[in-house]
Amino acid sequence: MTAIPKAILKAITARDGHRSAWTGDDVDTLVPQDRGNRGMGGRSIYDVANYVWLEADINGFIESRADWAEEARRRGIKISRFSDPRLVPINHAVHGDVFLDNQGGITPASDVPKF
Repeated sequence: MTAIPKAILKAITARDGHRSAWTGDDVDTLVPQDRGNRGMGGRSIYDVANYVWLEADINGFIESRADWAEEARRRGIKISRFSDPRLVPINHAVHGDVFLDNQGGITPASDVPKF
């Protein structure tokens, strides 16, 4: 497993305040979750928009249990590795329904025109 660059970790902490995208909690068990898995064949994503903090147990559940994975996809926390994470809205416990950008910013989903 490749380490996530420290600049990414600092940016997601600045954006989310070291709080879980799932629960909004700031706990010792938070780990960075890549929304679009970096597996073989996908994008090589070290983009700020691709990462959120999750509790380690929730991270494990969404990677191992179909019901949790489905809910994570519904929330935009888990997305296709072929998707651009800047273009997939996330239902984030801290920010609500937003789009994340690679500069560490958020845009409310309601502010983005639907085409």
